[in-house]
Amino acid sequence: MRARAVGWWALWMVILLVLDRRTVSAAQSTGADASSLAAEEREGCRRNLKVIYDAIQAYQFDHKELPNWLSDLVPDYIPDGNALICPVCRRTGRTEKPPLADPKLACSYLFEFSPVPLVTGAGPGEPRPTRRDWKRRQMGLVGSVVPIVRCRHHDPLLNLAFNGSLYDSPREWELVFTNRIRASELTVAAIFGQSGAEEPTASPINSTAPERTTSRPAVKNQMVDLSPFYTSELTQPLQGRLGDDLSSLPKGTCTLNGIGFDIRGLIQVGADSGQSKLPPEVKGIPIHQRCQHLYFLHAACVTGAIETGEQIGAYRVHLSKSDTLLEIPIYFGQSVADWHGAKPSHAEKELKVAWIGDNGLSTQTGGHVRLFLTSWNLSPGVDVDTLDFVSTGKQASPFVVAISFD
Repeated sequence: MRARAVGWWALWMVILLVLDRRTVSAAQSTGADASSLAAEEREGCRRNLKVIYDAIQAYQFDHKELPNWLSDLVPDYIPDGNALICPVCRRTGRTEKPPLADPKLACSYLFEFSPVPLVTGAGPGEPRPTRRDWKRRQMGLVGSVVPIVRCRHHDPLLNLAFNGSLYDSPREWELVFTNRIRASELTVAAIFGQSGAEEPTASPINSTAPERTTSRPAVKNQMVDLSPFYTSELTQPLQGRLGDDLSSLPKGTCTLNGIGFDIRGLIQVGADSGQSKLPPEVKGIPIHQRCQHLYFLHAACVTGAIETGEQIGAYRVHLSKSDTLLEIPIYFGQSVADWHGAKPSHAEKELKVAWIGDNGLSTQTGGHVRLFLTSWNLSPGVDVDTLDFVSTGKQASPFVVAISFD
């Protein structure tokens, strides 16, 4: 009898072991299925965000302003309103809730530049700032990495930046950029101030005014080899006019305003300059170094009407081992101006002239040609992989002669 009991006990243990293995296998299968579903839904959401970004760009081109809500894009710019529903919400039925929810259509996405008034930040008798005002002020501190649309139905969250890039973040996207600015300096209270509060003292990376570098005692920076990307030689006319070139510019390794540059040619992006069709962008300029500052020796060729403050291009900074994309905008009259001229005018007081010279055409007209220096502060340092040099298609085609970093 005892032997039979032991036999039944052994058989029962075998059954339990088999059942346990089946349970573990089923759990593993369920976990794999859940992970696959999350990845699939995330990719679908990324596709939606790209559609939304293109629609916002088209709306802004037509109206010269951002929409108030994403529903303003339907149906003229987004024919299918389903693009406003994240795949997670399509499965769960969840959408954004008031007061930030779209008031016209069910929408999964948080439009950060909506006109919703902020609760704080306005003194007695002052107009109450809106969420859009807040986000624009944030862009003045960290640039166009500020999200324009967010999806909070994933972990980590998905962010569509103002410049069109997509990146992941915790719920507070500001924590992604704490190596450049404290998250507390991007809050409503810090940006708009409160009674008795001091103005925030941020160290923005998006300052278009160049950093003062004239007191640098020696050249310690590294120079980027741009030669594989040159679109023109220094002796080649930039706008198709004989003698209108940069042949008088010092060539090779030289120092301008305390910064060492490698000058042998130039890269120009933009529309037709009169001589040849320019590329709209040049991508993948290698850096592969940790950088605290970036230095750009550049200018622009004006081909039509352009206003001071218009963005005519950008340097897009790809960080190593990260999908984060930083954008350094090129503003006409603030970062660069037309390469023909003399000293900056009063309206161009933010410009820093790094070099003034002459060519055959400027001698005839009694003017000069010039290049400008823009310094970008990335302290305490970020690992930069590559740079892209892009045009916004305006009637001023930017060109860069040299890039250095330290």
